[in-house]
This record gives sequence, C-alpha cells and structure tokens, in this order.
Amino acid sequence: MRANGTSQQSHKDLVKEINALKVQLKKLSSALEDEAHEGVNRAVGAIETRSKQAIDSAIEAAQGFIDEYADGASEMADRLSKKTAQMRDAATGSLVEAIETRPLGTLAALLGLGFLAGYLCRRP
Repeated sequence: MRANGTSQQSHKDLVKEINALKVQLKKLSSALEDEAHEGVNRAVGAIETRSKQAIDSAIEAAQGFIDEYADGASEMADRLSKKTAQMRDAATGSLVEAIETRPLGTLAALLGLGFLAGYLCRRP
C-alpha cells in the first residue's frame, strides 16, 4: 500500500506542478502580448515621427525651392518689364517717325483699316 500512496502523492505533485506551469505560461503569454502591443505602439510612434520629419523636410525643401526661384522670377519679371517698356518706346518713336515722313500714306492706311473694320463688324 505504501507504493500506492507514494504514487498518488507523486501524481498530486505532478498535477500541482502542471497547474503551476499553466499559470506561469499564461502569465508569460500575457506579458509577451503586452510587450508585443507596446512594441507595435513604439513602432507606430516611430513611423509617425519619421513621417512627420520627412514631411517637414519636404516642406522646407519646397519652400527653399520656391524662395530661390521666386527671387529669380521677380528679377526676370523686372527685366521683362524694362525690355517691354524699351520696345514700346521704340515702337512709339518708329510710328511717330513714319507718320512724320508719310502723313498722307498713314492717313490713307488708317482710313482703309477703319473701313475694313467697320465692314467686318457690320456683317453677322
């Protein structure tokens, strides 16, 4: 009988140890799950931070590009404005000179253009 009592005691001890292992495995599983969630949250946070940094960097680069070429475009617009004014003055001078050298020819051309414009505007 003694062997049977020892066997039952070993069996009870084995069941206790298995139950203790189950509890420890559940705790370990829970801890790993929590760690995984924290890791995912850290990864998402890191991705979010990197994304914000990349967007900020792209915005800064675009602003630098705009600033660089805006100044160049402004200078180009000033140069074009001056060139246009020079061409306007030259055309005005040329027109005045042509009128002074051929006043009757200029008058005839203007009358002809006026007649043509009136004729074209009159037709539906």
